[in-house]
Amino acid sequence: MRKTKLTLLLLAAMLIGVCLGFFGNDAVIRARIRHFSQVPANLSEHITQKLTERLKLDAVQQEAVRAIVQSYDARLQETREQNRALLAALFADMRGEIAVHLTPAQKAEHEKLVAELEQRHQANRALRRAMDMPTPGASNPPAK
Repeated sequence: MRKTKLTLLLLAAMLIGVCLGFFGNDAVIRARIRHFSQVPANLSEHITQKLTERLKLDAVQQEAVRAIVQSYDARLQETREQNRALLAALFADMRGEIAVHLTPAQKAEHEKLVAELEQRHQANRALRRAMDMPTPGASNPPAK
């Protein structure tokens, strides 16, 4: 009886460890993806700051870099929006091709899954935008 309890306890501990490892790893990977996929709210300041740190730019160079990046801001934003639209169209085409091979019950579940993913994507975007917004009275946006 005692060996059985000990075996069950060890098995439970292993199972908990595996679950914690799995979900912990998933959380770390998601956090890293979010971190590297975010575009800072003020791109010109972000790029200028990074170049200043790495290249030790003086004040004149900083202003020149900031002006250059700001001159590209509109085109960068336009390209970003075009890529989002292109990706959305590709995903819609892919989902349509997948749906052809599904049963009616699977199609309903697939549509539900797509809606959940879209809702999560929108929530993540809203959260990123909220996190990028500077707090009232603060002179600099929050650090990443």
